[in-house]
Amino acid sequence: MQVVSKKSNSANDWRRIVIKVGTSTIVDTSGEIKYPVINRLSQTLTQLQKSGYEVILVTSGAIGVALQQMEIVKRPADIPSQQALAAIGQSYLMAIYNQSFAFYQQHVGQVLLTYDVFNNKQMLQHTIDAIEAMLAKKVIPIINENDVIAVDELDHQHSFGDNDRLAAIVTHETNADVLIVLSDIDALYTDNPFVNPNAKQIPLVTQVTPALMAGASGSSDLGTGGMATKLYAAEYLISKQRQMILINGKNPATILDVVAGKKMGTLFKGV
Repeated sequence: MQVVSKKSNSANDWRRIVIKVGTSTIVDTSGEIKYPVINRLSQTLTQLQKSGYEVILVTSGAIGVALQQMEIVKRPADIPSQQALAAIGQSYLMAIYNQSFAFYQQHVGQVLLTYDVFNNKQMLQHTIDAIEAMLAKKVIPIINENDVIAVDELDHQHSFGDNDRLAAIVTHETNADVLIVLSDIDALYTDNPFVNPNAKQIPLVTQVTPALMAGASGSSDLGTGGMATKLYAAEYLISKQRQMILINGKNPATILDVVAGKKMGTLFKGV
């Protein structure tokens, strides 16, 4: 297995890295699970861990995976059905991750969170303690929102936004150096690149302005996130003096290029 060099010229000498994958990264538009992408993601994160980095994975996709398993074409609108699908999909999603990471002899652990964890100091500390213990044992925590009991979040009243905000909060609360978000787009653009061929990539954002927010809309067919939720996550991290990088998730191995200091995607970082 290739070893990732952790030299002083790597990206800001990162030590702890949070990787976030959305539903669109691991489930395609037809509802099929992207097994090769998950395999490459597992291989890449294992390489990072074995190279001395502490890695935390925040994943979405439980309901998207369940839709495929249950042969349901469209995500149901009623909350109980979504809860049931979340339960079905989460167990299967973790089975996929466990099998994929096990091939590379990497242990993982599941952490399911809801908003109230971050509003309760004792619960939050218990969660952080558990994550720290896993990292100390060189285990990669796999974090997801607990959609089975987080009814308000399923109804988007307090949504993490396909886990973009969840990943940002985890990055801050675990004192991670960076959040790398894998998306179905190469970077933040001046306009929707799928509609406007003249749209240009924005390599650096130091402030999330109203103009940027105004240009961000939409979500994936299977998930609940979109560019707007990623900008909210970036805005939160910038306010905490932390950074976020948005890249395309079709080939998770590009994470290694980012960690090595290669400029790609969009870097969100305050001045």
